[in-house]
Amino acid sequence: MNERHERLSYTTDEACAVTGLNQNAFYRAMSANQLKTFKVGKRRMVSARALREFIEAREKEATGGVAA
Repeated sequence: MNERHERLSYTTDEACAVTGLNQNAFYRAMSANQLKTFKVGKRRMVSARALREFIEAREKEATGGVAA
């Protein structure tokens, strides 16, 4: 039984790796409230849903608001 489970959240480093964003772009998006994050103890985390929403919003901007 080798079930694969989708990740629900990522550290900031992991989120940069899976999205291809560099750290500067990631932290700029956080500062501009374009990317929702949360803290668990001292760790800053981002949910997979927040990453998808962020990317979808950037895609929408790139296409002038028209869904791709």
